[in-house]
Amino acid sequence: MKIAIVTPHPIPFVIGGAENLWWGLQNHIEQHTPHTCDIVSLVSPEDTLDGLVSSYKAFSELDLSAYDCVISGKYPAWMVRHPNHVCYMLHRLRGLYDTYSGPSAETITSTRVRTLIAWMRDMAGDHGAHEQLLPEFFERYKALRASDVPDSIFAFPGPVAREIVHFLDGIGLSQTRIQRYAAISKTVADRRNYFPLGAPVSILHPPPHRADYRCGGQDYLFTSSRLDGPKRVDLIIEAMRFTDADIPLLIAGSGPDEARLKDLAKSDPRIRFLGFVPDDDMPGLYADALAVPFVPRDEDYGLITVEAMRSGKPVVTVKDSGGPTEFVRNGETGFVTAASSEALGERLVYLAAHPDDARRMGETARDAVAGVSWSSVFEGLMQRPTRSATILRQRRPKLTLANTFPIYPAMGGGQSRIFHLYKHLADANDIDIVSLNDRPAPPREIAPGMVEIRIAKSATHLRTEQMLSQTVGNQPVGDIAAALASRLTPDFQQALADSCATSVAGIASHPYLVEPLKQALNTKPLWFEAHNVEADLKRDMLAGHPAGERLLDIVQAAEGKAWRLASHVFACTTRDLTRLCEIYGPTRARLHEVPNGVALDEVPFTSPLMRRDLQSRTGLAGRTTALFMGSWHQPNIEALEAILAVAETLPTFRFVVLGSVCLPFKDRPTPANVHLLGQVDNAVRNDLLAAAHVALNPMRSGSGSNLKMLDYFASGIPVLSTAFGARGLSFESGKHFLLLEDKGLREALQWFADADRDALDGMVTAAREQVEAHYSWETIASTFLAELRANTTLPKSA
Repeated sequence: MKIAIVTPHPIPFVIGGAENLWWGLQNHIEQHTPHTCDIVSLVSPEDTLDGLVSSYKAFSELDLSAYDCVISGKYPAWMVRHPNHVCYMLHRLRGLYDTYSGPSAETITSTRVRTLIAWMRDMAGDHGAHEQLLPEFFERYKALRASDVPDSIFAFPGPVAREIVHFLDGIGLSQTRIQRYAAISKTVADRRNYFPLGAPVSILHPPPHRADYRCGGQDYLFTSSRLDGPKRVDLIIEAMRFTDADIPLLIAGSGPDEARLKDLAKSDPRIRFLGFVPDDDMPGLYADALAVPFVPRDEDYGLITVEAMRSGKPVVTVKDSGGPTEFVRNGETGFVTAASSEALGERLVYLAAHPDDARRMGETARDAVAGVSWSSVFEGLMQRPTRSATILRQRRPKLTLANTFPIYPAMGGGQSRIFHLYKHLADANDIDIVSLNDRPAPPREIAPGMVEIRIAKSATHLRTEQMLSQTVGNQPVGDIAAALASRLTPDFQQALADSCATSVAGIASHPYLVEPLKQALNTKPLWFEAHNVEADLKRDMLAGHPAGERLLDIVQAAEGKAWRLASHVFACTTRDLTRLCEIYGPTRARLHEVPNGVALDEVPFTSPLMRRDLQSRTGLAGRTTALFMGSWHQPNIEALEAILAVAETLPTFRFVVLGSVCLPFKDRPTPANVHLLGQVDNAVRNDLLAAAHVALNPMRSGSGSNLKMLDYFASGIPVLSTAFGARGLSFESGKHFLLLEDKGLREALQWFADADRDALDGMVTAAREQVEAHYSWETIASTFLAELRANTTLPKSA
């Protein structure tokens, strides 16, 4: 049999993982099978959309009739037409698929361009007409480029480029053209929209291109990567701060991030940059390594993992690294940690202190990758896939969540809960979040498998909201207004209907959109996520306003309907579920406690020693800094009032306040030692959590549980809280935090300033351990998903 491996020839030409893979496969076919194999390449510029489209066209017209079998693995090579075409996918054009974060095509105003996009979308499912569609598309594109449409619309990457590449890939990779599908990793096979739904995909791990890897000493840590952001070499460098072992870290590679990484590492003499390393020198560097840390973000495959394991070395990676996690078994062939420098450093410290364990893991790792061979790859490509060697690309169940505000980027507590809980549920389900927004914004994939569809409120909707706000002293009532006015935004109704059409269930996040969501779902299940008991929360907020009772009636009508109609109700605390039952009576729903959590990889832990060192270096040691965080809700406003009431009497304290809770106070005079910073990004928040002396939570009212407590505990800052502020969370006063009721806020702060440091240090360590054990979003989502699978039609495995 005569086989062609069809590849694009990039400009400028560079030798990378793809080239080594194709050469390795060709060499195996030529040397170890009775077949012959050619690599057929076409020059494929892809720095502009015009160049990319011309490459797709060239491959679609390539005559490969002289070959018995054709193998392709990258865009645009899979556009070739052949009766025995096998796709061995490395990846799609990631910048227009899973890593795309630009605007959607809906933002385009050009009538000519919108006409082309509408045509592509209409034709996308017409698999029988593919051969006629391609010439017509290329003619349409040529005519469009010759028109007066501005060049800026054809920016690459961009929304037009994304629509075009998705359309062309849909043709090239359709099941009418491809005989067999395979992927270099399960990570690639699992990516959304990479393979046709229902197509069986073989997972065929390619081996390294050389076979002379060996095991030697244990003299240093070694990693090799292109020095670029997605490879996250900075995470390894930062992990060395938590590694007190006298062991060098050797980093091979070069790239655009090199200068920044060297600057980051300049104070650590243990870290050495080797620059470009010739291929023949790599086995020796692997051989004498103690371990190989490799922590890229969502890597397609990561040959470094297999090279290290072939060398008998354990690999330390992180949970969201993609391909490497398919080989690293935690505690057996290496370690898989949270994506934080501290967690990574902890494992490096362990291996440095236990070289015998490192050697044992390395031996297990070498055995684990022994079966990764070109023989297995080639046999898999030539045979029809068996169920044991494939994943079946069935449609994942999809959930539609309706929300009254956008959730990304997550700045407040409600946004954070929605983003992180559903981000982890998206490991097994596609998630559409249909949210109302004050201004137009394109849909975007905010996490793998999770898309936020933001719909701008209509002018009439906004006027209704403004009018209602004025009746209650200009307080924010966008959520209550949505219960009345969402019907005044037809685009929102349509977006909900479109999403629910392919969903297995819909989720009312808060109760206010239960009516339009129920209409969109028709007979499909409705779930209700009760972040709070809204009737209690809004009663406090609306008290004292003439229109308050009417708005409260709207709240209770929506919340009661959600409680009665839902098949599942989940809340932050059992206390809230009990309270909802007290107000609205029995429900047919299955009830779930889904507590608030914390993203441990986003809230780094600062040890007491490091905190004191940071305070000393930044000049904060002489004045006690107390931190409070909160969003614009009445319970937080009341808590901030309590802080302001004592601040002036405590001149040796500095009070720093974060979040939208600052907004109602922006025009009020405040004591000079109070700093209202408003909403800040996560980096600023984390800096303050690391440097402040104490965190405050003087809450006396509210519902649900306080997310801020988990952020506090995760960061390692001592906490002063009321018992009510810790409600719904399994933390004990005296063990994990200091109880405000014992002394009152002013007295408690004065006591804290003279408190025993060792006792406080023990509290913050115990609190962090409790968070890690019970309150990571990953753990919470996994538990909830298991409950849903046991009690719904969601698949038992995904």
